[in-house]
Amino acid sequence: MPFDTTIMTKRIEGLKEAYENGRFGDALVGALNTGNGIMQQRVFQETQDVKGQSFGVYIGKKRKVKELPATKNRTQAKRNKSVEGQELTSYQRKRALKGRQIAKKDLEFDGGLRRAIETQIENEKSAVLEFNNDLAAKIATGQEQQIENIRNGKSGTTKGTGATKIFALNESEKEKVVEQGSELIKQILKPK
Repeated sequence: MPFDTTIMTKRIEGLKEAYENGRFGDALVGALNTGNGIMQQRVFQETQDVKGQSFGVYIGKKRKVKELPATKNRTQAKRNKSVEGQELTSYQRKRALKGRQIAKKDLEFDGGLRRAIETQIENEKSAVLEFNNDLAAKIATGQEQQIENIRNGKSGTTKGTGATKIFALNESEKEKVVEQGSELIKQILKPK
């Protein structure tokens, strides 16, 4: 049975065209965006590190919140009323007064850290998830170190070594990125 080289030639030409037109880079970004979304759900909704462990609770010196000043803003008045009389750390109080949950450690206050995580294409062969500004990267590194310190019974500082990985893809997330990337590349290479 003779081998028809025209089919292979068309596929090779399709690969060359896709590579030259940057469509593989688009597939990488699309796949990594999937991973970014899944990772952000784990970090900001489920409050878990790469290994699936909870971030824990807020630590620090707690003190009883006294009666807060009256306000005409009804929403703020409800927030104030909800924290009065509770034993809270200063950061829990700050979060509660802004309407944020305080039951467990949460890395989202105003959404800045979440918005700072972006997918960047380096070249046709690689794309990365990274923070788009130095402050967000510093905060993320500090949070990873703080959680590591707390888990090891140390003070909740952001200094030290051997930080807990939070802002990285876990194995399950990596598998989903590979699956998504494969599907996108198949679509690119599908004959027209």
